[in-house]
Amino acid sequence: MTDRLASPIRRIAPAVLLVLAVTLLGPGPAPRVQAADVGLVLEAYGVLRDRYVGPIDPVSTLNGAIAGLRAALSAAGVVADLVEIPMGTAPAAAEAAFRTRFAAAVAAAGGRVQTTALAYAAIRGMTATLNDSHTGFITPEQNRERQLRQRRQAAFSGVGIVLMPLDGRFYVRDVIPGTPAEAAGVQALDRIVRVDATPTTGLQTDQVAGLIRGPAGTSVSLVLDRPGRAAAVVLAVTRAPIQIPAVFQARVMEGGIGYLQLYQFVNRTGADVREALQRMLGAGMRALVLDLRGNSGGFLHELNATVNLFLLAGRPVYQETTRGGQSRTVRTTGVPVLPTAMPVVVLIDEGSASAAELLAAALQEQGRATLIGAKTSGAVEASVVIDLSDDSALSVTILRLASGQGRRLEGVGVTPDVAVANSAAELDQGRDTQLVRAIQLARQRLGLSAAPRPAAGR
Repeated sequence: MTDRLASPIRRIAPAVLLVLAVTLLGPGPAPRVQAADVGLVLEAYGVLRDRYVGPIDPVSTLNGAIAGLRAALSAAGVVADLVEIPMGTAPAAAEAAFRTRFAAAVAAAGGRVQTTALAYAAIRGMTATLNDSHTGFITPEQNRERQLRQRRQAAFSGVGIVLMPLDGRFYVRDVIPGTPAEAAGVQALDRIVRVDATPTTGLQTDQVAGLIRGPAGTSVSLVLDRPGRAAAVVLAVTRAPIQIPAVFQARVMEGGIGYLQLYQFVNRTGADVREALQRMLGAGMRALVLDLRGNSGGFLHELNATVNLFLLAGRPVYQETTRGGQSRTVRTTGVPVLPTAMPVVVLIDEGSASAAELLAAALQEQGRATLIGAKTSGAVEASVVIDLSDDSALSVTILRLASGQGRRLEGVGVTPDVAVANSAAELDQGRDTQLVRAIQLARQRLGLSAAPRPAAGR
């Protein structure tokens, strides 16, 4: 089990990190005895029953598992008569009935769908019945990647870019610092036209991601349309282990406008943000643009450490409610790093989730910042990750969260004060309209004239 997380298990954002698990690094843990079979499904069911923040109906939950079995079999062209368990069936009888149906699914599959795949599909079916952003199944590979990433270790190999799909096109949203993509010259707002010999036109996001992924040490060719360049840019990028920092950028621009791009809340994020802010203050920062776009959240204690840097002590950050209905308000502590009168503009979008949404909401509710961009993802709960016996895991919501003023954000999101959308046409010109507008507003708050737009690639 891990610390409390404010990071959704199912990312709702349009930005897709292209460094997902490909080649895990280092020796894995010793294999466990427990196989991924009906026992694993019932183990996961027990975790949900005992730990989930809300009541779990045994029959509905196990019928969700049966629906998962049907879907997995159907995808393989297997027809199986797996009837639902009748409502009102006693819990012990419902578990016995599910065992029978799982055995029937295995028999019907006849090896065309492996038992492990059926077990995982059943667990996903159970969690889907809850319609909860923070409750879901994590494969053994994803679980190990999660553990390494939260410890700020390289957990996977890739090229080190964040992909942004828009209107059927695929742009480089961000280049992760210190990665092969940065070394090869990939730039933010490059449009990916072809990967090796395959055009990206007509592909889905996961297909483009699959083309770019590959083992460490192998090479991939990216054909890019770059703003301001008539000819395509062709770059060969050698995949390598990727370590993702919490802070992508921290710099002071003309006029004393600071820009801090905060990508995730992992171990030491609060300390990293503190150091970045102090460095920018020393460099003459007079206003701050805080970019939370694509930030999918992370640890709640790192959110707390971060928000303390912006707000005076005693201000409400968020409210949490337990399974038993007990509620409390989490408040800021300590002394903020930023002067209380310094203008702050926060960039948010559909990729801002969970802890990032709570930070944005707290700054908005306390009148500390102006929010610019698009409504956030609305994935705001607190969960723990509980290991299962085959090294897979369940993320399970254990706390309902609301903003400091009691607004439920799950399924709703945070609405910006100034709505600004990026368009494909503007991205093709190298213009990040949301960032341009944020910088303009920060300059206006300082009494400066509107700044020229940032160069292509930000």
